[in-house]
Amino acid sequence: MSTAVDLIRCFPRLRALVIGDAMLDTYLEGTVSRLCREGPVPVVSKTGEYRIPGGAANTAANLHALGAEVVFLSIVGRDMVGTALRSALCEQGVNDRWIVEDTPTNTLHKLRILADDQYIVRFDEGASYHSPASYKQLLAHLEEVFSRCDLVVISDYGYGTLSDTLIERLRTLRSQHPCPLLVDSKHLYRFRTLGATVVTPNYEEARLLVEPERTANLPLSGSGIDRSEFEHLGQRLLTMIDAEHAAITIAGDGVVLIDRQGLVQHIPTHPVVQANDIGAGDSFAAAMALTLGAGGNVEVAARIANDAAGIAVTKRWTAAVTYQELLQQVSHREHTARANIQVEVER
Repeated sequence: MSTAVDLIRCFPRLRALVIGDAMLDTYLEGTVSRLCREGPVPVVSKTGEYRIPGGAANTAANLHALGAEVVFLSIVGRDMVGTALRSALCEQGVNDRWIVEDTPTNTLHKLRILADDQYIVRFDEGASYHSPASYKQLLAHLEEVFSRCDLVVISDYGYGTLSDTLIERLRTLRSQHPCPLLVDSKHLYRFRTLGATVVTPNYEEARLLVEPERTANLPLSGSGIDRSEFEHLGQRLLTMIDAEHAAITIAGDGVVLIDRQGLVQHIPTHPVVQANDIGAGDSFAAAMALTLGAGGNVEVAARIANDAAGIAVTKRWTAAVTYQELLQQVSHREHTARANIQVEVER
């Protein structure tokens, strides 16, 4: 049986298809020494500016950093932000060949301003309107590349890249060329007929989908995980969504897996001091999808994905987890587990 390390070593042999909403994450950093005379706001002396792929583009960057060949389908505008995003993707090794450039579209952009490592403000810009011609071109790209890919990741932030027509065509193509499919979506119900291998909502998203009339209060940490609640939540979710598994992420508490037979498994994660969770879900999805593509089962995939997310939250800004980082982390975890088993045997 393949170990987690064996599965990770298969990542460079895989070709991953990513479809979703691309955005640019920009970080302006500086220091503060005084207040502005024009108003009660700090004057920030700029020390750095960083442009990083965000949204589905970050998922693509993570898949590439983990060793896979990446085909990234998305739509961006014919604007300065779109040009900067494509440049940032190419710098991280992701080919921008399959990105559709659409004149009416304004590329999604999140601009974060930090002073002395503290967030001051975030500006969002970009529109979700895409022309019929751009959707047609995206469908043509999907037709061309799908059969050549080993796995598919949908990274949907609700900005319109994934049309109903594309979703239906994806379902048909996958019936002809079966492969692992991971769906990470803010609007999961739209993908209910795809027959995904796994869907990865967070606790709040799952709760709001299943029980929209209730407030999605997050569960307590650690021992506060209510197994019966997650069993009920997962079973309800899988009656609404055609998927083999649901992986409900719960931030610092890890992930809860539920399958169609009602089996519930809580896979905890290791706590991280001063965690930065921007983009950690993309790292989780990328590692999980690649593990499934390498032939791993969903439990092993979730453990490896937890490791990837645990690395991501230790990094500044929107970050990609590398193949070597993940391999080292999982090797250490497996070595520690074997050592603990040996100690128990010797007792």
